[in-house]
Amino acid sequence: MSRGTKAALIAGTVLCTLAALPTAAQAAPAADSPPSKSHWLRDVAPVAADLHHYLEQRLAQVPSGEKPAVVLDIDNTSLATYYDEGNPVEAVLDAAEYAHAHGAAVLFASYRDADSRRSTTEQLTSAGYTVDGLCLKPGGHSPGKAQVKLGCRKQYEGKGYTLIANVGNRSTDFEGGHYDKGFKLPDYDGALS
Repeated sequence: MSRGTKAALIAGTVLCTLAALPTAAQAAPAADSPPSKSHWLRDVAPVAADLHHYLEQRLAQVPSGEKPAVVLDIDNTSLATYYDEGNPVEAVLDAAEYAHAHGAAVLFASYRDADSRRSTTEQLTSAGYTVDGLCLKPGGHSPGKAQVKLGCRKQYEGKGYTLIANVGNRSTDFEGGHYDKGFKLPDYDGALS
């Protein structure tokens, strides 16, 4: 191999390697802080698209007598609490609107305090959500986030709902099952609660 060919090959390898490195805008956020809002929305988009696609398929085949429902976490799932408090996560709102328009109840499970029921309902409805059910952390001693969320899902099942989708951004939103399919939005190793 000639010296010129080797130099061209090395230069090409260096360029390919540099092109594969993330730019500052693409770089992952520090482990202890959430990314920019635009980065977060880019990470939310494919999960919300999968949710919407799943709802299209699942709600087209609802068995007779079934009461389908979607369960949504609130903070940084339904509402952009960290980035734009009080405003919806538009991609999740779109999926929830689709679900409601196609016969599914829109239910919420949150670790917010029970005494925030009125303000939480107002936040959700102001953001555009239909609120067919709202389950919050009970007053007094709490068994923890995962147990509260599981208890909410069991409570909804007790009312006859089939929980076809469960959407959240923390692992505690999914522990214990009692839903058909889960959709986890990013939490960046707990940096975005």
